[in-house]
Amino acid sequence: MSLTFFVHGTPAPQGSKRHVGGGRLVESSKTLPAWRTAVTDAARAAWQGRAPIDTPVAVALTIYLPRPKRSRFKVYPAGPPDTDKLQRAVGDALTDSGVIRDDARIVHWDAWKIWHSEAVPPGAHITITELEDTQC
Repeated sequence: MSLTFFVHGTPAPQGSKRHVGGGRLVESSKTLPAWRTAVTDAARAAWQGRAPIDTPVAVALTIYLPRPKRSRFKVYPAGPPDTDKLQRAVGDALTDSGVIRDDARIVHWDAWKIWHSEAVPPGAHITITELEDTQC
C-alpha cells in the first residue's frame, strides 16, 4: 500500500539548535512549528483515520522551496536548508500524524530539493510506501 499527498507551505528544517542561556537549546527555525503542523494535517487528512503503519516504509519526498531573489545555483537549490534536516521534520510530522507508528520505520528516503514554480507552489510532495518484511 502507498499513500501520496501534497503539503502546502514553506518547508522548514529541523535539527539546528541555538543556545538561549541557562543550558537551554531551541530550534533555530522559527517556521518549523507551522511546517510540521502543515505536514501533520495533510498526512492525517490523506490517511483518513486508519491504523498507523507499523512495518518498514520507503518515503519519496520532493521539497519545493521558494526561490530567493538571487542564488548561486540556477537549477537546484544546492544550499541551505540541508536536505537531511528537511527529512527529519517530515519524518517526525508523519509520526505525529499517526500515519506511521514511528519514523524509525522509514528504511529508505528518496529526497529532492527543487525550486517551486508557477505550476507547483512551495511545499512538499510525499509518497509513503509500505515494504514487505518477509524472509526468503
